Amino acid sequence: MRRRLIKTRRQYAGATVLFLALAACSGSGSGRSADKGTGTDATTTTVASTTTTADPNAAAIEAYRAYWGAVNAYGAEAGPFDPADFKNRFGPVATGAQYDSLFQRFQLNRAQGLVYRGGEGDQLRPQVVELTGDRAMIEDCADDTGGIFDTRGNVFTQNTTPGQHSLIRAVLKLDAGAWKVSTQDGGDQRCTP
Repeated sequence: MRRRLIKTRRQYAGATVLFLALAACSGSGSGRSADKGTGTDATTTTVASTTTTADPNAAAIEAYRAYWGAVNAYGAEAGPFDPADFKNRFGPVATGAQYDSLFQRFQLNRAQGLVYRGGEGDQLRPQVVELTGDRAMIEDCADDTGGIFDTRGNVFTQNTTPGQHSLIRAVLKLDAGAWKVSTQDGGDQRCTP
């Protein structure tokens, strides 16, 4: 499932996991119960603003973590796709092509009964590798544990890969004073945390 999430993240960047929408996490998905709850509990997303953090690198990383928090939480939920709920949750953390890609991917995942299981919090060491004006690039070495779970078939769609790590790159842009992920890709190149 994690592998497909990483692949989806690449698709998000191509425009970009869920996934990859949905990479975003540590823990083992293989040891989780297949009947784990698939409720649609709402979650709150924290948005990093340039006015709340004096250090622009810290603000960009905070926004990156908020993005993956939203991706992972939303990707783990089952239920019908609600465009207004999606906008409320992703408008503060994603913009442009990445927002559009996530919208399409999550709409499709919800229609197919696919959710993310395992690997929550697997962004290990995000680092700002470039920061110029209203653009920041972050690299992260993400754990590939976890994956896409089919709630209808009650199975993972692909085997999980505990202990494997993939390089993720995200470009963030300042949008109305807040850092938001505008593109995200990765998953093909291995990395060591």
